[in-house]
Amino acid sequence: MTHPQPSAGQQDSHQPDQEPPTQPSSITPPQPAGDPALPPTPLPQTPLPPSPWSAAGSASQPPFSGAAYPATGEGHPVAGGPGHPLATSPPMPAQGSKKTVVAVAVSAAVLTLLACAGGIVAVVMGTKRAATGVTEAGPTPGVSREVVQPPARVPASAPPAGDTRNMSPGDTLVIDGDEGTIEITVTKFSTATKPCKAYGLKPDEGMYVIADVQLTVTKGTASANPLFFNWVAADGSQANAVAGAFSGCGKPMPSADELTAGTRRTGSVVFDVHDASGVLEYQPMFETAGSWKP
Repeated sequence: MTHPQPSAGQQDSHQPDQEPPTQPSSITPPQPAGDPALPPTPLPQTPLPPSPWSAAGSASQPPFSGAAYPATGEGHPVAGGPGHPLATSPPMPAQGSKKTVVAVAVSAAVLTLLACAGGIVAVVMGTKRAATGVTEAGPTPGVSREVVQPPARVPASAPPAGDTRNMSPGDTLVIDGDEGTIEITVTKFSTATKPCKAYGLKPDEGMYVIADVQLTVTKGTASANPLFFNWVAADGSQANAVAGAFSGCGKPMPSADELTAGTRRTGSVVFDVHDASGVLEYQPMFETAGSWKP
């Protein structure tokens, strides 16, 4: 005669322990009942394989002692309670890390202040140097004082400034050289168609043009040379004073070098020309410095 068997999902506390199924299992051995006042000692937990009895009521549960497993759908045990490891609080940050952060922040602030201070000092020094340079470059009152020079002596019949061509008799030409200054004045023009002396020669071109000249050295040293004078005809042809030297007209002007300041020379330069239509040019260094027209 058979007795009715209890369902697989529940166990009778008065029923003797049944033999576990022959299927292999790596379940954790049951914990012995201890003092309920003390929390159970946590055991190292290892990952469990899927339970062969995952389906409820599919097979008989193995025998166990102690408290029963929570029913399906119930929550996990409360942290710190029986069957659960003690809850541990997160580690508190070390005070040393706070000190390190504070030290880094303070160092950064100090470096920033030093950089700002260095920039301000550089700007101030640059401004002072610029001001010093401007002050040193500026003229002193003694240097900037204007010195009044006495007016230079101007010849009575000097031509307008810059106009030295086609001057009239009596006008003075001023030549400033590297070694000194000389003033040249053509005082008079005259003509002759025959020699002025018995030993003189007749003009080959038709007439003689005679120019009376005065030279005065006003500064340094200068030279007097009758060959610096040339007659330029209306057609552009030129004649020097060599042929006129045999006319016997006027007072020949001697050539002289290194005439000192205050020296004066007078004489005549004579030209053998076709007619008096032309100008007398003074050409030191082969360049025309001025001219006079009869």
